[in-house]
Parts: sequence; structure tokens; C-alpha cells
Amino acid sequence: MIITEAVIPAGEGRGVRVAAGQLLDVIDLEGSQVADLVAYDADNPEEYLSPAHTAAVNTSLRLKVGHSVYSNHRNPLLTILRDDVGEHDIVVPCCDPERYAYSYGVTEHRNCLNNLRQARDLLGLGLVVRGENAWNVFMHNRVTADGEVVTDPATHPAGSTMTLRAERDLVVLISACPQDLSPCNNYDPTAMRFVVRTEENGR
Repeated sequence: MIITEAVIPAGEGRGVRVAAGQLLDVIDLEGSQVADLVAYDADNPEEYLSPAHTAAVNTSLRLKVGHSVYSNHRNPLLTILRDDVGEHDIVVPCCDPERYAYSYGVTEHRNCLNNLRQARDLLGLGLVVRGENAWNVFMHNRVTADGEVVTDPATHPAGSTMTLRAERDLVVLISACPQDLSPCNNYDPTAMRFVVRTEENGR
């Protein structure tokens, strides 16, 4: 059964509450699109998704079906049940105003950090949003043997989906990444969709 769903317009952010045991589908509507995601314990927002702790607990930088993403207290927040893409990044922070200024000499560009704050504000919450806590869903980053972080073009097709099970009551904020100056969205940011549901709805 679907609890709630929404389209995240290209280059914007939206948020949702997900109860423990509910499923969250993150869906790329047109293909080759990255979503940046942060999550908070709904009862204690000082406990939040931590990419660094996630890498440490999983002893891996590559997240797969069956892996969980963990909080700054090493508690599981979301478990991956389905993953059509198999490429995600938990190394680099989400794009922010400084990223565009530093790398591209651009100001006033939409960015995931502000999108996640937009999502928070639309929910009327006072959460602290930090770029280093974002999980870059569907982002095709790789670390070379020399330690270089390389962003490859996203090549996954329209409809690609990741299904996550909430392990506790959460607030989840998602940005449909607006990056059009690097290959991460194939230079063409597009919309995303999320669905919160119970398992009875099936795949």
C-alpha cells in the first residue's frame, strides 16, 4: 500500500517522514540522474546518516543489496532491499555553493546542499543539514588505484529504482541533483520520484 509519493522537480529538494518498517523507493524517472539523500532519527535528529560510519561498519565503500546505511552512532537507519543501479558514492560531500565557485567560477547555481535545506524547510523542521552527511545515490564515482576520485557519466536507464527499508522512524531529505557542469547527471539534470509504502504493495 502506498503511504505517500511525490515527484522531486529537476534541481530541487523534497522530504518525507518514513516510519520504521516502511519502504522508501527512490526512482529515477528519466535515467542518468543522481539523488543526494540525508536521513535523521525522527525522535532524535542529533542522530543522522553518516557516510563515514557507513563505510566503517560495512568495511566497504561500495553499497550493495543487503547493506545498511548507518548513523553517527553506528545504528542502521536504512537497509537496501533493491538496487537497479549498483553505483553510489559515500566519499564526497554533496555539491554546495562553494563547489561551484571553487571548481567552476560560478555563483548563484542551484546545489544539493541548498536543495536539502529546501526539503527541510518545506517540512517545517529545524534540522541541521550538512553536505558531508549526504549519500550520493546512483552517483558513478570511483576511486582509482592511485586514490583519485573520478566522476563517470551516469548510464542507468529511466525507471531505475532503489528500495530502502526504514529501520526506525526517520525524516529523509532528497535532492534531485542540479549538477550540469560535470558528468554526474550526463550534464542534464532531471526529476526524481519517491514512494513510501508498505510491503503489501509489492515491488
